[in-house]
Amino acid sequence: MDSGIISTLGGLGLFLLGMVIMTRGLKELAGDSIRRMIARFTKSLLSGISTGAIVTAILQSSSATTVTAVGFAGAGLLTLSESLGIVFGANLGTTITGWIVVLFGFQFKLGQIAFPLILIGILLNLFGRKRVAAAGFALAGFGLIFVGIDSLQGGMSGFADVVTPQSFPPDTWLGRLLLVFIGVGITLVTQSSSAGVAMALTAVHTGTISLAQASAMVIGFDVGTTFTALMATLGGSVAARRTGMAHVFYNIVTAVVAYFILPVYIWSWNHYWNPAGDQSPEVALVAFHSLFNFLGIVILVPFLNQFSRLITRMIPDAVNDQAERLEESFIQNPNVAIEASRSTLVDVFQNILQLIHAMFTSEKHREQIEEDLESYQDTLKTTAQYLSRINVSESDTETLRCYQEVVLALDHIQRLTRRCKEAERLAVTHKVVQLNDLVKQLICLIQQTEASLHDHSKEFDERPLEVFWLQLEKDQKSTRRQLTESATKAGTDFDTLLRQLDAYRWLIRTSFHLWRVLHHVQAARMILKKEASEYPPSD
Repeated sequence: MDSGIISTLGGLGLFLLGMVIMTRGLKELAGDSIRRMIARFTKSLLSGISTGAIVTAILQSSSATTVTAVGFAGAGLLTLSESLGIVFGANLGTTITGWIVVLFGFQFKLGQIAFPLILIGILLNLFGRKRVAAAGFALAGFGLIFVGIDSLQGGMSGFADVVTPQSFPPDTWLGRLLLVFIGVGITLVTQSSSAGVAMALTAVHTGTISLAQASAMVIGFDVGTTFTALMATLGGSVAARRTGMAHVFYNIVTAVVAYFILPVYIWSWNHYWNPAGDQSPEVALVAFHSLFNFLGIVILVPFLNQFSRLITRMIPDAVNDQAERLEESFIQNPNVAIEASRSTLVDVFQNILQLIHAMFTSEKHREQIEEDLESYQDTLKTTAQYLSRINVSESDTETLRCYQEVVLALDHIQRLTRRCKEAERLAVTHKVVQLNDLVKQLICLIQQTEASLHDHSKEFDERPLEVFWLQLEKDQKSTRRQLTESATKAGTDFDTLLRQLDAYRWLIRTSFHLWRVLHHVQAARMILKKEASEYPPSD
């Protein structure tokens, strides 16, 4: 009995360790590709569901998929419905773990060759480089999972005469409800629904618990994961809290559906699919897990708009908090943290564009402009501190390039805010036709840029601002000469001439910063298909 408990607990620990190692290896092996896959292929609810399921099946971690989706939703690259699709798909994809355990742990019994797999994986990790090392780490974790399954089976086999299905609540409506709560408790303790499913599969395989009882517990495992997800989003961004709340609602809906179809499923299994009783009950259990998650999606999809509105009402948008996307939990995921920083800078840039437009058209008082600028500078300071805490590996060249582009965008926005404080230098442009025409052109370009920035999913057209700045730079000598000659002919006083020349310099520098900000936030986008070599040198 004591050895059985030790073997069971040890097996559970080995299983969890194997899951952690395999997931980490798979993330290192395919993390960048996975991130691009989520961003590129999530264009609708259905594509989001498919992407979430596939990515989770690859990574063997629904939390890794959800964290990335939350980051992209906060960045505006995914709508709420698209991010919900990924969450729904991730729940379906995580059932693949159960199929892996059944097929390789019970059907093919990989436990006997798991130790050589672990050895091969560790050797690859020690002597391989980058992707080979990551693949070796994942292989070692994969083998360790089945060592854990073997230990679980051995431990639970020792309980066969002591713990029987009669030791658990009976297969009644109340008994099933108690089993659901037991499943919730197990997930809260282990912090892993996959571990709970593995235990249930092993218990069914050894006859410690019946199929109906195990199925009820699996429902509880799915509900239990929502508490972990919800706690992880507390104090986070609006997008994170909405995603966490949606995750809770979705799992509760699927749990209710599963609870009421369970008797029908068990009856169908016993009378139609397994009348002779010779089929593996663990296959039926993992099939039920996949089935009710799929049904939950089918039920919720037609009501997604109403569901989204409900979540939005429960968790409204943040008020005057531009830095709310900079969530602490993202720091551990550089790709998501960089994207959150980039999107924060895009928001600040949009506000500065509106501010410059208001300055040109005298729509705001000077006091209000200074107050707004102070707020934006606070956000930029917060973003700079956030960026300084992101650790990017030098070997991850693409992520490092994106990080550098975000830092450069931050630098140019900071310089733009300083230009905005010198807006009085533009007062003289109203009296000079040539300068006034340039201001009008810049206003038009700013309006176009504002419009393009509203759609975060599309590439920005930076060329018009670049052309405008290049033309100003090219015409600088001739324009300065023309302004000097015009002032001399008109008898303009010397101080006014200097202010005109200063205004022209302000337009050159401001247009340059506007272009470079747009260029860098564009180049930092993680879903672009361009390679780093296609971008002009950074400044």
